[in-house]
Amino acid sequence: MLTLGPGSSGTLQPSPHPWPPTPPSTPTPTLPDEEMCIVEVGSEPPEDGEDAIGSTNLLAMFKAKTEELLTDVLYSVHFLMGCSGEGVWAVGGPAVTAAAATGSQTAADSSNRTSVSLDQVLHVLQEAFQVNEEAIERLTQEIQRKPAPEVNLHLSVKEANDLRPKTVKGTTNSYVTIAIPNSRESHRTRLERDTLSPRWNQDFILRVNNLQKDVLHLEVMHEHDSVGVKQLTAVRDIRAFGRLVKGTTAQAQHQASHLLGQVQINIKDVSERGLNGWYPLEKKSEGEVAKDRGSLHLVGSVSSTAHLENKTRQSYDSLLARLVHHHVNTATNKEGDEWVSPWNGVLSGSATAALAQYAIMLGFNDETIQLSRWLVGSRVSTVDAAWSLSQLHRVQAALAKSAYQGKDLDDLRLSFSSFVRASAERIKDLHASFPPSSGVLAKHQLTYTIKALHSMQNHSESRALLDEMELPHLHELVTSSLATHTKTWWKTMVEEQLSAKRTSDEQIAGVINIVAESNTFLTHAANFYNSIFLKEMNIPYMQTTYLVVSKRVNPCVRPLVLNIYNRMPPMQEACDNSQYALEVGTSLWQLYRNLSLLHKLGESLPAEVRVDSGVREYHRWFSRGVMRWLELAVCRALDLIRRAVDLDRFEPVDAFCNFSSSATDTIDIFHGVKVWWLKLAWPDPENSALLLAKMLEDICSCGITYSDLLRNKVDSMYCRQDNSSRIFITPQICIGLNNIERVRRELTGLPSHFGFDSLLEDIKNTGSGNGAAAQLESTVERLIFNAAENMETKVNEFIETVIERMRPTLDKAVNEACDVQSAAPFLEEMLDPAMGLLRAHLHSSNFNRFMWRVWETIIEIFHETVKKSTERRRAHYFGGVHSILKATLKFFTPDNGNGLDEKAAETPEYTDLMELLESLRMSTEALISKYYQERYEEQMEDILPCKAQLVAKMLFTRPGKLIVEVIMARDIVVESDTCSISSRGGSHGAYHNQSVDSYIKVQLVPQEWFPTAGERKTRTQRKQDPAVYDETFEYDMNSTDDGVRAGFLLLTLKDYNLGRSNTFLGEALVPLADLPCVDSSEVYTVQNTRLKMTTPGLDI
Repeated sequence: MLTLGPGSSGTLQPSPHPWPPTPPSTPTPTLPDEEMCIVEVGSEPPEDGEDAIGSTNLLAMFKAKTEELLTDVLYSVHFLMGCSGEGVWAVGGPAVTAAAATGSQTAADSSNRTSVSLDQVLHVLQEAFQVNEEAIERLTQEIQRKPAPEVNLHLSVKEANDLRPKTVKGTTNSYVTIAIPNSRESHRTRLERDTLSPRWNQDFILRVNNLQKDVLHLEVMHEHDSVGVKQLTAVRDIRAFGRLVKGTTAQAQHQASHLLGQVQINIKDVSERGLNGWYPLEKKSEGEVAKDRGSLHLVGSVSSTAHLENKTRQSYDSLLARLVHHHVNTATNKEGDEWVSPWNGVLSGSATAALAQYAIMLGFNDETIQLSRWLVGSRVSTVDAAWSLSQLHRVQAALAKSAYQGKDLDDLRLSFSSFVRASAERIKDLHASFPPSSGVLAKHQLTYTIKALHSMQNHSESRALLDEMELPHLHELVTSSLATHTKTWWKTMVEEQLSAKRTSDEQIAGVINIVAESNTFLTHAANFYNSIFLKEMNIPYMQTTYLVVSKRVNPCVRPLVLNIYNRMPPMQEACDNSQYALEVGTSLWQLYRNLSLLHKLGESLPAEVRVDSGVREYHRWFSRGVMRWLELAVCRALDLIRRAVDLDRFEPVDAFCNFSSSATDTIDIFHGVKVWWLKLAWPDPENSALLLAKMLEDICSCGITYSDLLRNKVDSMYCRQDNSSRIFITPQICIGLNNIERVRRELTGLPSHFGFDSLLEDIKNTGSGNGAAAQLESTVERLIFNAAENMETKVNEFIETVIERMRPTLDKAVNEACDVQSAAPFLEEMLDPAMGLLRAHLHSSNFNRFMWRVWETIIEIFHETVKKSTERRRAHYFGGVHSILKATLKFFTPDNGNGLDEKAAETPEYTDLMELLESLRMSTEALISKYYQERYEEQMEDILPCKAQLVAKMLFTRPGKLIVEVIMARDIVVESDTCSISSRGGSHGAYHNQSVDSYIKVQLVPQEWFPTAGERKTRTQRKQDPAVYDETFEYDMNSTDDGVRAGFLLLTLKDYNLGRSNTFLGEALVPLADLPCVDSSEVYTVQNTRLKMTTPGLDI
């Protein structure tokens, strides 16, 4: 297989990516004897816009007579491959691979080579020239009557290296003999003495009799030195001595030379692949192990003196053009797809063999063949741009060595001009020639096309040829072509979108499409094309294109938008015609979004480009519209919320949620507003902050409205329920409460959802700085805090609505429980099902909140019930109420923690009620006993002022007596109208005498428990302090009796008054259970007790 350049992969490798289509050409049959009317390459430069490299016109660009050309090619093929038809021609291998074009490597062996037969070559020529077999046979017979061509081998023996030493000095005296065994002639190089790397650089021409069978035979020989004194003295080691012995023996045997190694090359291989490289020397005898004997550098080629009709390069160009045309069209037809793969310069093996044999007959060198490859390959429309670049580099290398002169130089100049103009035309139609939809393939082709133009511009010789054609600098040419492409696209697009459009709606729709198309155009420019032009030719394609497009969009959009807002009615009137307002708002919103995307495409461009952009302040065109969008969005959101609540059946949306559809719909509405806000992306941070604050306020008001709607619906649900029902809590009520809580939690997270933090950072980076950001942050925090508080209030209002509706049921249940003196009907039949339902359906925070409110309501109901029953119910009734209330507390504060905290539930109201019930449920005796117990506790707290000090002895004796010995009282304080006066004459105000006639009254209380124990009192001690009584009182009773031990000994100090009631001075209580019990004989062992006498109910 052949490529049009050094190196071929040996097979045609189709690209995995599509390429823009090339219309398949329909072959026109050509008779063997007709001449093709074609234009000779270089005769006339292509005009601007001409597809100078269209494959369908490829044959028309090269002039040659069909029959003469085919005859010459057949002559070359038959004589070089053997007229018998048994000959073959090897193609491929390292000399002709596509690997060189792509930078890969191919091993220098024959594994990549394939052989083609004479019949295969004739077949491809028949198809390429579009003739029948009879024509081929007729021409074959004609050429067989012609004399055979004279074939010569041009050989250059360059040098050798690493030869084996044969002299005493460790060198060789070498020369090379050259011969073709079937030929009588032979040649020999000159002798190079004393070197292991001889250099000859001698050229030879050898006649080739049979190209298919002849072999080139080269032998590297060593000529022995004559033995003399110098050789003897030069021996330094055993090896040198051995060489001396061998040389002497050879001379004695009359052997003048010694074979160092030989090389054998088939002449046919030289004709197919050329000859240029190092060839190892071989010298193998039977049974001898191969040794490294050095290598020989050879360069050679095969030429012929043929009897051809035309020996110009143009005839070779015509043959190459026909074979390329045939190959490309055949590959296209085989694919049968709208898209074809780029041709990578590879031809079939038969076509490659025909070209190689024809080039041998013409005697072309590599530079001439390379020129033909460029002239033909560069005009193929579907050629791989990377392959074209590789061919260009080879032509430029030959051009730099002045390899082309005269006609060749003219043709090359014209081909450069044609390539540049065709590339410029393709760039002018950039999207069609290199469509982004083709992905990597289009990028690859565009990249190497620009690389080729850049290479032409920077190579001095190719640039000189372009200057002769008066072509501009290629950087300017590409820039101009890109500008033309942009202008053409804009003109075509605007005419298509705005032609014959009269109404505002039609114009808006057209402008929306224009901006959308501009976004797509610039997106392709930024993501697909810009990096290529910037890297390969340093052309900022995106910058220039963005400025052109944005400046053309401005006058197309801005006047229309301002005109629409000037004619739009005020918001109140627009709300009356909301349908129109929403439709216009939708169109303008879409236009705003498209402009926003257009502006965003320029954010990555340099600052000077952004400043000069035509859409830099696009958002100001919509300043009057954005507030209208906000108001319309709120109106629409409220309508959707009302509809969601109306349709809500208060059922969970799924098994994993405890809220219903209206909450989900409301949050989705908020999310939709958030999405709208993010799409708005208002560029001005400060104005954006004001808009965001307004939007958050509106959303919070929507949340309040939602809560009111839910409360009203729950209220209506209670109105429809049977009041006699004991079920005062339903799952629907729980879900309604959860809905409000769910929306409340969503409102608290609104700032983060709307990107508030990033907006604050943007404001800090503007001219307003931290002050404006702090003010905005404070405003939004206050707004969200107030919204959360309002939602909390709405939750409480919702609970109050439920409590208000269920209070009659609770009131009835409490009264029934109190009447039957059992908590079971109230707790098990009423509260337990309701609380279980609350626990199962309510959110934890709502559950606690609702429990608290029910608990407070129940306490209020119990308090009202007790208050109404105080006068008409007995203690037993209040004892039952006490037990019910206590059980109710336990119900609301279970041990598992699924309720209220017990300490927190014991509120002041609950404690007061329990104390009241404690009193109401007691008998008279129990109340009196409780009074004395509390009086004793008050006395023991030592916070009341002391009225006197009493010394007494109190004890029980085991025979069953209570002995009370009242000894004396001292420090008696008498209350006057102005101050407390001591009986001794001291007071807090002034000192004067105060007479006290004191006595002690002894009682056992409560008196109902000690009916046989009457009151006892001491004698009156007149005007004495201390007053000594020293009297003993005995009572018959046993200290082990429960009734006795629960009683108290009351010692009362009074002032005797003649003719009026005695004055109470103080008292002291002693629990009977605290008195010691001793034997009668041990009474004296009991110590006296000092008691502090106080007055009860005294404000401290």
